[in-house]
Amino acid sequence: MIIDNVPDRPADRPDDDTWPRWRLWAIRICYGLLSAWALSISRGVVLLALGRAGAGEQFEFATVTAWKLLATGSVLWICWTGGRSVMAFQTLTVGLFGWLLSDRLWAVPPADSTPVISAAATIGLWILPLVAFRPHRKQLLQLRLQPSAVLLPLALAAAVPLVTYAVRQGEQATDPSGTTAPYAMTALAVVLATQAVFAALRPAGSSSPTRLVALAAIWVGLAAVIRPTDPGSFGTAWGAALIGWAALFLAADQLELQRTHRRRSPTAADTAITG
Repeated sequence: MIIDNVPDRPADRPDDDTWPRWRLWAIRICYGLLSAWALSISRGVVLLALGRAGAGEQFEFATVTAWKLLATGSVLWICWTGGRSVMAFQTLTVGLFGWLLSDRLWAVPPADSTPVISAAATIGLWILPLVAFRPHRKQLLQLRLQPSAVLLPLALAAAVPLVTYAVRQGEQATDPSGTTAPYAMTALAVVLATQAVFAALRPAGSSSPTRLVALAAIWVGLAAVIRPTDPGSFGTAWGAALIGWAALFLAADQLELQRTHRRRSPTAADTAITG
């Protein structure tokens, strides 16, 4: 694996003309179906709008959409690009890793939990199709990271309370036949933390992961402020803090982009010399 600290290049779209058309369509069909599934399992906010959430379940229904799309939503971009986007594949891998990791924090797993089979099925279903059909597979392992000295500390600062929250929710996940909130909220916190750190590493120099994480954090924070007493809710204070963190994360990302743009742009003196 490679950590490459150079500006983004068209490596996410390598040798387009040499890609067999059948491979592109195989990837688009597989990940089109997975995109439909990702949207289906993320329909919590739709059910909430339809009034399907019971008493005390509004926070859970609202936030399940955010963390499941953070974990699996990049399949939509894999489908759209025909598997060309390495960053989308890596974002998907990080999201699924966070989801699987959160399961290990449960004090009492559900009776039907099968960790090894679940991990194998997750990899086989979400990861292997792209590995099987995509040309230039080695590029999927190239981590062209451009870590941000501003975003990374911010991401780590958010990850600490999020992981602490996840551990505490995992300790409450002891009754599979009762409320599902501790199980879902454990995944919410871990996925948000892992994706925030990955976004701060700026894969391929892109800001897309940063913006997605920030939008998800704002949504979760708003849900916590609106429903502060629901099981698993962060509460008003922590919800507002998460919203403020997301705004700061976005602002820092914008400043990083402007600084990168100025660094790449020729100065007036350079223009005069070369002109």
